[in-house]
Amino acid sequence: MRGSRMSARRGFAVRISLDEAVRTIAASVEPLPAEEVNFYESLGRVLAEDVVAGINVPQFDRAAVDGYAVIASDTFGASPARPAKLRVVGSVKVGARGSKRLRRGEAVRIDTGARMPAGADSVVMVENVVEEGGHVGVLSPVTPGKNVSKAGEDVRAGETVLRRGRVLGPADIGLLASVRHLRPRVHRRPHVGVISTGSELVAPHLSASGPHVVDANSYSIAAAVTAAGGIPHRLGIVPDEEKDLRRKIASALKYDVVIVSGGSAVGRSDLVPEVISKMGDLKFHGAAIRPGGPSGFGVIGGKPVFCLAGFPAGALIAFDLLVRPALRKLQGLPADRGYLRVRAKLEEGVPSVLGRADVVRMKLMRRGKEILARPMRITGSSMLTTVADADGFVIVPESAEGLERGQEVEVEVYGRSYDWLNRG
Repeated sequence: MRGSRMSARRGFAVRISLDEAVRTIAASVEPLPAEEVNFYESLGRVLAEDVVAGINVPQFDRAAVDGYAVIASDTFGASPARPAKLRVVGSVKVGARGSKRLRRGEAVRIDTGARMPAGADSVVMVENVVEEGGHVGVLSPVTPGKNVSKAGEDVRAGETVLRRGRVLGPADIGLLASVRHLRPRVHRRPHVGVISTGSELVAPHLSASGPHVVDANSYSIAAAVTAAGGIPHRLGIVPDEEKDLRRKIASALKYDVVIVSGGSAVGRSDLVPEVISKMGDLKFHGAAIRPGGPSGFGVIGGKPVFCLAGFPAGALIAFDLLVRPALRKLQGLPADRGYLRVRAKLEEGVPSVLGRADVVRMKLMRRGKEILARPMRITGSSMLTTVADADGFVIVPESAEGLERGQEVEVEVYGRSYDWLNRG
């Protein structure tokens, strides 16, 4: 839409629906190429291919308890009254190569995790023997395989242990080490340029006289990028001048994604959508959502460019609805928000209007076995505290005129805390 009708006039001729906005954005991005990383640096990364074990885990039969490695049939009939007497012919510690082959009537002292001697097929727990000089008396019989971890019991060579698309967690890192898959292929993390616009903005560490506003957006949006798996690059504040904005956006196109906050509405100083339209393809400007309605999206030089509202709360909500799904798709994940969802009962009704998706921030609590959701009272898109205090949010669909008290709703829960589980 270079030079399209969207740039010819200010205003929202058409507000795109939330679903259509998400589809439009998803159609404009593709997963980033894969890269190999050290397994111990892959926490939180998304696997780009299946991991197939090349070895058994464990690689050999090993003792599951401290005790004596024996031939099970030597213990049959053993009891405290008539212990099975076996000659101790050695010991095996963890990491040792093992001992000579075990013969009938013999036992070997063995530690948990140590390699089973050849010929032994079971382990008698140390609590179930009486040690008598160079012999032991077994007080109860064991069956073949008792107290032994068999080779391949956890993982067999050739088995797929981790699937493509999995977000790697701490246990997965240990599994990669266990199967010696030292360089997993993962999707590259998107680098995101973050720009704040507004001649009234000042950096938090600077003092300024007059009606200035502290730039909170670039910091909160950068943090949201990190939380979504991306790598943010804050590029500073740009005044409301078209040439400065064009120059800053052009320099940001070296990154995978560009996010511009502020300058997305329809005032005389709101230049971002027009600049995107002149530099590339403005896909939409104006979404049927609240907060975050002035949001827009375009593509410049093949790079997705988002324009978000200057109001802090509206910018973060729009990030969740529009940017977060795109960052997830770039990492090989589904193009959704990826938040935990819980069913809850509304404590109060929520008014809305047809034709607009309303994002309602919620406080959650438990009452017995029920989870309750209390809508937060919102006074505007600038109230960042309402997002900071919320446990999650509910989206009132465009087809609904509101939600009723007592209605069951689906709450998307922010992952920062689950304290609400203990809140009554």
